[in-house]
Amino acid sequence: MPSRKRNAETQALSRAERKQELLNRLEQQRIDMMVEGLRLQRAGAPLDATWQRLARYKTPLTLLGGIVAWKVLRQPDRLIYIGKRALTGYVALKKLKRLTQ
Repeated sequence: MPSRKRNAETQALSRAERKQELLNRLEQQRIDMMVEGLRLQRAGAPLDATWQRLARYKTPLTLLGGIVAWKVLRQPDRLIYIGKRALTGYVALKKLKRLTQ
């Protein structure tokens, strides 16, 4: 009978050790996640600052886009004319580049 009692104590001890090991690993994972979160926040800080600067101009850009859309809808022929000119210029530059090579 004493061997069973000792075996149960050993098993309980190993169970407690296993539990403590798991708790230690969990704590280390929490620390690692916290460190990585701070690192990510520092790495993204320039992007966040740029986004904040751009967001400041959200309303004026929206209004400007609306005005441009309104003008284009009023005179769609002008947009088609500009588009054709841009396409012609692109093709001409492409051909010129090919000829110079």
